[in-house]
Amino acid sequence: MAMSAIRSNVGLYVVVMLSLWVIGSSGVQAQQVSYSGSMQYTSGTYFFDKTTETFSFSNGLGINGERMSISFSVPYIVQNSPWISYGAAGFLPTGGPQHKFLQDSTGRRPGKGDGDGGGNTSDFTARKIASDDPPIIIPDTASYTESSFGDPTLFANVKLFTSPHGDTNIQLNTSLKVPVADPNTGFGTGEWDIGLGASVSHRLEDFFFFADLTKWWFGDLPDLELKDPISYTFGVSHWIGGGKWFINSTLTGYTEIINDYDPPLDFGAGLGFIASERATLNSTISMGMSESSADVSVGVGWSIKL
Repeated sequence: MAMSAIRSNVGLYVVVMLSLWVIGSSGVQAQQVSYSGSMQYTSGTYFFDKTTETFSFSNGLGINGERMSISFSVPYIVQNSPWISYGAAGFLPTGGPQHKFLQDSTGRRPGKGDGDGGGNTSDFTARKIASDDPPIIIPDTASYTESSFGDPTLFANVKLFTSPHGDTNIQLNTSLKVPVADPNTGFGTGEWDIGLGASVSHRLEDFFFFADLTKWWFGDLPDLELKDPISYTFGVSHWIGGGKWFINSTLTGYTEIINDYDPPLDFGAGLGFIASERATLNSTISMGMSESSADVSVGVGWSIKL
């Protein structure tokens, strides 16, 4: 994405945020400040020949009203390779400082269709269901371990519709990732990321159904174009134990982000606990179903009303 286009989209995002504030604040009668945090461990080879392990610890604050909420989150990341970059959509296998090797001189995936990728493919093809292409060989990073703060992300959400009994909600969602982290260490892409979408939720007795569709505008790396994908999420939760506990499952995916590479696709399941009116805990485990996803991700999260 060209720099002028990035500035234009950031300016558009600011206009949208201000508009949402005007729309949302008109219906706000009370506001609640909350703290949220999470810890996550991910491990995967993606489409490389070596495994990258990542640990992230995120913290954020939010202001919630009847119709609008605004929040931000800042991750701290520990990673044993620079090949995976953190963005608004999570972790992407961009190649980090060596991202130019993800494409050949034609802009296509190296070795695509010629049967010669320069590596052993047996473990890789057994690991992923979506691709028969050989992995990309990267330099040895056995001694590499870096830690730093990642890019902060801002969120704004406005309820567009609520049914009379509150069982059904339609919500407009926006997000903005601010590029402050060093892209050479894999803790950021060095560019703005913007998301604009909508979600719908419906509660039916002890079940809660959720769907989200978001359009993303990703900033490009110097030698790698990132497409502007659409993400989709479908989820269902079920309350158990008198409404104190809940189990959930989600399917999250994207349209193509990097040319000729299968986009991220993940299936997750989790268990949550409503500790009190002010505190909620949850845990998740997800499995990657494409070459752009981590093999496995395990996390815990919490939210506390202040």
